[in-house]
Amino acid sequence: MAHTGVPGSGSAAWSADGEVAGGARRGAPGPRGGTACDVAGVLLLAACACWAVYSSSGRDAQPEGTLLGLLAIAAGYATGRIAGAVLPVGAPLVAAGSAAALAPWTGAHLHNDDALAALLALAVGAACCAGYAAQAHGLRWAARGCGALAALLVAESLTTDSMLGPIACGGTLVVAVAVHRVRRRVPALALLSLCVLLTLGATVLLAQHSGATVTGPSPLADGPVTQVSAQRLALWRDAVEEFDQQPLRGVGPGRFTDVSPTALESTEPTGASSSALQTAAEQGLPGLLLLGAAFGWTLWTLARSPRPTAAVLSAAGAMAALGVQASVASVLSVAWVVVGGGLLLGMTAARPMPRVQREHGPG
Repeated sequence: MAHTGVPGSGSAAWSADGEVAGGARRGAPGPRGGTACDVAGVLLLAACACWAVYSSSGRDAQPEGTLLGLLAIAAGYATGRIAGAVLPVGAPLVAAGSAAALAPWTGAHLHNDDALAALLALAVGAACCAGYAAQAHGLRWAARGCGALAALLVAESLTTDSMLGPIACGGTLVVAVAVHRVRRRVPALALLSLCVLLTLGATVLLAQHSGATVTGPSPLADGPVTQVSAQRLALWRDAVEEFDQQPLRGVGPGRFTDVSPTALESTEPTGASSSALQTAAEQGLPGLLLLGAAFGWTLWTLARSPRPTAAVLSAAGAMAALGVQASVASVLSVAWVVVGGGLLLGMTAARPMPRVQREHGPG
């Protein structure tokens, strides 16, 4: 279904009830379509929870982390839907500004540069969404401020030691600028999802062909980046091997660090350094398919959002950046990241309250 969006130039005024001045936006989902998407999301959430419990039955597994993560996503999404409906411009702006202000403290608290970079990428998407919403409402000064905030967040990502953090944040900003005048959502969403799939495929190929002796730093290079990369490859390979041994139920939620030789040798085990591969290793193929279905539902939600196309695709760029980082780092195991992802998705999917109709009456 083709969706016609509002160009980022602000040539058409976007009213608070999600309509272009002079008529409803073509391609906007009706209440029935939005309800079907919400129901599918609830069923998918329940399926993820049920499979996590089932894959942990009969073994010493810890599904609590997965269940709490699902609860965090639901809470963030619900909060985003409410905040985005009441404050379509202010909600994403406050979220992005809070991330920019609290990034140094959050990074010290997380001790995980990949998770911090993922949060910053989501904040970049939120700032760009706020900018397009402000521009559509005629608030040019606020739109410029949101652009400056997005650039500040990208600059903050350069201070992290994340492997793909600055690229993810910069890519999110580039996508937001590139979709300034894009009108059709589906091709852009398909392209972003292809980027995530290619990254995951490259991760699996690297894990399979990394070699059985890659368990530490290369003797030809002794830099810290080389050491981290070697350990990451070894963790990926362990995850693929565990998946090959138990493809149906996996080893059980939370048990990867107990069965991975590389994680057992590490002084600070951090999982498989890939949320996707760790899900496959711990919950088998059904768990991986459910994770992919969750990403597909995210794209469906964005495709049916009543917001301007440029704002929707800016959020989609941030979600794609999160998917890329989840392919090469364990970012989805951090509560702050999953709450931030749910919050951004909820704010983007929210239908603004019809203030214009209340002020001017039905006529």
